[in-house]
Amino acid sequence: MARYLNEIRLGKEKQRLRTIIDDVRAEFNLSTQQRPVPHITLFGPYDTDQGYVVKQHTKSVLSQYDVVPFVVSGFDTFEDTNVVYADVHPSAELRSLRRELANRLEPLTYNQRSWDLDDEYAFHLTIATNLGGRTAAVHDYVEQQYALHMELHATRMTVLDRRRMLWEWDLPRGVELDAETATTRDAWEQTMTALDAARGHSGRGGLFDRIGAWWNRE
Repeated sequence: MARYLNEIRLGKEKQRLRTIIDDVRAEFNLSTQQRPVPHITLFGPYDTDQGYVVKQHTKSVLSQYDVVPFVVSGFDTFEDTNVVYADVHPSAELRSLRRELANRLEPLTYNQRSWDLDDEYAFHLTIATNLGGRTAAVHDYVEQQYALHMELHATRMTVLDRRRMLWEWDLPRGVELDAETATTRDAWEQTMTALDAARGHSGRGGLFDRIGAWWNRE
């Protein structure tokens, strides 16, 4: 199994996604061995023997971004892999960040997924996996039970070694955080304060309108 993964983890909004995941697990008697961690995969899983270089390239890409919005709205399925997910509608900034990260890391890694370099990358938040013939039933259930719509920002990009956090990049502040610091209340408060400041100073308050305009054209 490939070791490393780059993903976006949610802030306080993760609890709503956890509630949905836990409900689906209970309703359909799915495995509950691992506590759900709602996230959006950006690159990986992958292996590398150039960990230091991968980290420097990752930080170089992420340092170019501070305000990265996206919308989580509705549910969909990957029928070929029996997955139900919350649909993520990315902004141009999120699409660009993921594409740049994939292009920089692909030559330095191996065992990565085939879709990592796909321009039509399907951003998503996994709700349930390994559903077999129950994929349609789970999808119908969450559609009926939950009116999901959240306007969010990518505030933290997390690098994992399997399920263990190695470090995070704080996008609004442009700083690296170790695993211990990243989860503290003080660090999150600083992140959100920096996000509010970056949105105000850059005049980007209308980005969600732009996402909506793009979404309606698709």
